[in-house]
Amino acid sequence: MSLRLRLLLLMIGMVAALSLLMLGIQLNSLISVWLAHTAERAASTAQFVKSYVMERAQERAGNVQPPPADLSSQIRLWRAAIAEDSELPDLLSATLTQTRSIVEISVSGERGRVLASSNPDRKGKLIGGMLPLRSLVELNAVDRFLQVLRGQMDYENRVDLGVPGQKEPVFTIQVLVSSALLRDAIVPEVFHTAYASLPLFVFSILIAWVAAQLALRPLAGISQTIDQITRGESMSDHHPHISSTRELAAVQEKLRFLGEQFRGAQMGATQLRGSVERLLERLEEAIFLFDASGRLIVCGEPVERLLNMKRADITRRKIEELFPGTTPVGAAIASAVVERHPLRDAQIGRFMLNLDFLPDGALLLRIRDAEGRQLVEKQLSLSTRLAAINRLTGGVAHEIKNPLNSIALRLELLRSRVLPEVPEANGEIEVIAQEITRLDRVVRTFLDFTRPLEMRTRECDLGGLAAESLELVRPQAEMCGIQVESSGLDTPIVVRVDDDLIKQVLMNLLSNAMEAMPEGGHLQVNLRNGGREAILDISDTGPGIPPEMREKIFQLYYTTKEKGTGIGLAMAFRAMQMHDGGIEVGGGEGRGSTFRLRFPIEDGASA
Repeated sequence: MSLRLRLLLLMIGMVAALSLLMLGIQLNSLISVWLAHTAERAASTAQFVKSYVMERAQERAGNVQPPPADLSSQIRLWRAAIAEDSELPDLLSATLTQTRSIVEISVSGERGRVLASSNPDRKGKLIGGMLPLRSLVELNAVDRFLQVLRGQMDYENRVDLGVPGQKEPVFTIQVLVSSALLRDAIVPEVFHTAYASLPLFVFSILIAWVAAQLALRPLAGISQTIDQITRGESMSDHHPHISSTRELAAVQEKLRFLGEQFRGAQMGATQLRGSVERLLERLEEAIFLFDASGRLIVCGEPVERLLNMKRADITRRKIEELFPGTTPVGAAIASAVVERHPLRDAQIGRFMLNLDFLPDGALLLRIRDAEGRQLVEKQLSLSTRLAAINRLTGGVAHEIKNPLNSIALRLELLRSRVLPEVPEANGEIEVIAQEITRLDRVVRTFLDFTRPLEMRTRECDLGGLAAESLELVRPQAEMCGIQVESSGLDTPIVVRVDDDLIKQVLMNLLSNAMEAMPEGGHLQVNLRNGGREAILDISDTGPGIPPEMREKIFQLYYTTKEKGTGIGLAMAFRAMQMHDGGIEVGGGEGRGSTFRLRFPIEDGASA
């Protein structure tokens, strides 16, 4: 979901929530008014009945002769008078018709027994206890609405009529209010109010949507830019939704620039991760398990790369066959076996050995490449430096390119104005023009190096690519007295690469090899299948590369040539990283150089 859509939904949701809140307040006010009105009518009805009962009781008892002798007799006379009054039930029934919510009016006497009621069936029964009406009025808005909506309970308004000195009331007037009748009276009003508010609610949502569209319109470009950054797409210089607002336009431009940096960093991280994974694969320990007689029982996959043999071919071979005593590794292992002395991180040449003696006489041998860690650190350090230089030169090249174009234009203008009057200045102007052209070529090379590459990979025969590149340089090599030899190029080894980019790497390395042999020599290209990777070696018989320089030759702008730019090997290193491969340099000073290219072979690739 885009940023603009989220903000739009948020604004509309806030307006909708505010509208619903106002509607709820209005409905609550409506229910409160109805309940207050009902409570007032119930109270006034109870007071009216109270006055009538007292008046009728005194009137009827006054006609009795002789008068009662004490208060108790007087109270019994009053209750009998009310119980025998035939007009009182009719009066109570008539009072009900004046209020829609009151369902019953009763007058009770001793111990709550009903003396008169609007409901004839209630006479002589106990009055019963109900929740007071004020408990419904005092509920919170939600519970009060739910109670009224259910309509399952009746509420009372009770008034006691007594005499001084008497704890028990003489009469109790009970007015029952039905929540069902309240519901029948209130719910139609509630729905009427809700229906009347619905058009206003829809209209407010529409107004909020239109207002949000106008307010968020400048953010459309920013939202699309953020989506492109999230997807890792390249940022275009021109955007169809550029805002006319200065601040938003500045934000959008910064996001575009940030997106380009993010995309470059993401691509660099992917390339670096692939290279590290390939290096770590070469760091895996080669594990051998020999039985008590010294025959190999089982071994790991890295053993195949260490011995350059299939595991099926070395199983059941004896330890001295795999590691002859004439080799340093074999001699160290043989000595440890004879003395029954375990080996702990014993470094023999470039290998680190660990030998353990198991309880049943078996031997566990572990061999790992001791130079692997240093190789990883060098590769990571080199990748980090290249990434830093990449970011730096990209900005510098952009800053130089524009002034350089302006200088070239001004020089042409100067040429047209000065040469007619001062012809001898043509030589100086030509020198300046050549230097500008050379500087422009260097700047363009910087930009080509820093610009993210779009690879178009496909399955290719690596031997065929190497053979094509070798044929291109063969005429020049023969002219320089260089003998060209190759091996393994006829064996198909399929890899997934960008063939144009790999040809550029091969041509760069072949050209460097020939330049290292100006007086002739031997150029050797060998290709072999290393199991999970294809290994291509390009060797020459030139002066070689000193060990202290091998860590620097892949750095950008580092060169030992008089007219070199220091970009070719850096670009070759970058191209191999992009293919999840690697490039290494070997050989010795005075004995030539060997550049080794490693290409991953995908599972299932046909050969």
